[in-house]
Amino acid sequence: MIWVDREVKKIKERNLSFEWVDDMKTPSGKIHVGALRGVVIHDLVYKVLLENKINAKYTYVFDDHDPMDAIPSYLDYSKWEKYAGKQLYQIPSPEKKAKNYAEFYAKEFIEVFNSINCHPEIIWASQLYNSGKMNGVIKEILDASKKIRQIYERITKKPRPADWHPFNVVCEKCKKVGTTYVYKWDGQFVYYRCQPRMVAWATGCGFEGKISPYNGSGKLPWKIEWAAKWKVIGVTIEGAGKDHMSAGGSHDIASSICQEVLNYPVPYPLPYEWFTIGGKKMSSSKGIGSSAKEVSQILPPDVFRFLIVRAPIERHIDFNPYGETILNLFDDYDRCLDAYFRKNENNIPQGKQGEVMADFARIIELSQVLPLPKKRLLLPRFRTVVNLLKNKSNILAFFNYKKLSKQEKEILEERIKYAKIYLEKYAQEKSADQEKLTQQELILNENQKEFLKLLAKNLIQLKNADKELIQQTVFNTIKESKITPKEAFTAFYKTLINKPFGPKATDLILSIGLKTVSQLLNK
Repeated sequence: MIWVDREVKKIKERNLSFEWVDDMKTPSGKIHVGALRGVVIHDLVYKVLLENKINAKYTYVFDDHDPMDAIPSYLDYSKWEKYAGKQLYQIPSPEKKAKNYAEFYAKEFIEVFNSINCHPEIIWASQLYNSGKMNGVIKEILDASKKIRQIYERITKKPRPADWHPFNVVCEKCKKVGTTYVYKWDGQFVYYRCQPRMVAWATGCGFEGKISPYNGSGKLPWKIEWAAKWKVIGVTIEGAGKDHMSAGGSHDIASSICQEVLNYPVPYPLPYEWFTIGGKKMSSSKGIGSSAKEVSQILPPDVFRFLIVRAPIERHIDFNPYGETILNLFDDYDRCLDAYFRKNENNIPQGKQGEVMADFARIIELSQVLPLPKKRLLLPRFRTVVNLLKNKSNILAFFNYKKLSKQEKEILEERIKYAKIYLEKYAQEKSADQEKLTQQELILNENQKEFLKLLAKNLIQLKNADKELIQQTVFNTIKESKITPKEAFTAFYKTLINKPFGPKATDLILSIGLKTVSQLLNK
């Protein structure tokens, strides 16, 4: 049983008539790929709830009313500096295809998670505020300002000033929300100052005034706002990264306010590990790391979703696209898809091996982007496609393209497309010294020559070109020759394609032909 099935089993025990799954993100720039883990995790929980006949809904909140608190490195600082401190939905879009800054980056992210079969209902935080839906919780929170100061001091061990009130007004003069300090609440109006040096990333104008806190005139600080949105939306399940879920962190504050101030049950938590690129944690507003869109362009949608689905939520995902990472990822995907086919064929063994295989099949089911095939398909090994492209071989002939089904042709064409991307951007070729060493290693010794002669003899005796029979013959010959597999396969590939490695041996034999392979090995 994989992690999401275990979590839903526990959620089901709560016996609620309705579960509302939610996730949130501030679209402060290109949204990094790490944020995609939260989208997929919540999507998995939502879909497995539905599988278990539990009435559920899945929403995604874009906090477009947050202030611009950093200017991404890919934007012209001199042009965008004047917007620092203003609400993201009130800032112009970098391009004309969106109504505002927040929508521009949110739409890019929506496009990515839709492409991997995540389709939550979108909620814009600015609309929650501007429509008046937040008014009730804003009053509850301002009325409990003293209690909230006590909660902060208890959890963070850092006291808030005695006049601090949990609300940030949109300054009536400069329209900035990140620079205002509310020092009084009389039950009808909040009294505030727009402070010039309150934060390092924006400058306030010095204006002082009073205003009603309702209908979008300001916003709650985000840790408090997190709890407020749970109540307003009706959220019952929401996770977050481990940094927010750590002791004394954001979730502890939000949970305390939820229970002690808003009298609302804390949503079922889903703490999960980070998703990093090359070991680096990412930031949307600072322009650090690879965006979700950039990573989505180097992997097919189902393999991209699989990358996230297969990892338990307590395990850190570090994706480094260089070297062997992508090749191994495709191999893992194919291994799990094979388990899925075995499940459909009622061919899952008993015992521990069967349990592992059943989990592999389950991972593929939940990695689905397009409907999964009911019957087994030929899967052209991605590593083989890459090697064939490197050697300028005829890929279509190698995989006998004319005899493939329509779906198999589509898979092959897709893998050729992404193999070209991999070779262009991420394949790491060996250095000259490594190539010299490899050439030295390719000189055949007597054991290798005897192995090739015996393999040629055993292959030519086969009555048909059955894939499994060829594979069995190769491995039986290795055992019979008392040679190491590494020595055997090095000799095999050197003889056939003049390289120390290559596509799967059975695929190579079938593409060249049994008779021709036997003749080449004999020489």
